[in-house]
Amino acid sequence: RSKELIKEAILDNDFMKNLELSQIQEIVDCMYPVEYGKDSCIIKEGDVGSLVYVMEDGKVEVTKEGVKLCTMGPGKVFGELAILYNCTRTATVKS
Repeated sequence: RSKELIKEAILDNDFMKNLELSQIQEIVDCMYPVEYGKDSCIIKEGDVGSLVYVMEDGKVEVTKEGVKLCTMGPGKVFGELAILYNCTRTATVKS
């Protein structure tokens, strides 16, 4: 189920849905579960990042320069911009 959730989340993501199916499968195959406790900083704006995340459970808050942008829940991808565009993290994500 987790691999299917990851694939669905990638296909639902505006930045990742245009990847080749073989590329998507490679991403799915490389992913592994990580758990974060309440109030954990998962991504910090401005940091260099090399991981992309797919939410399976819970919710995260996304902020930029201290301003809340949104709350995301299960089935959402985050952290993809740093991977796709080789840039620093564009926002902070906390559990």
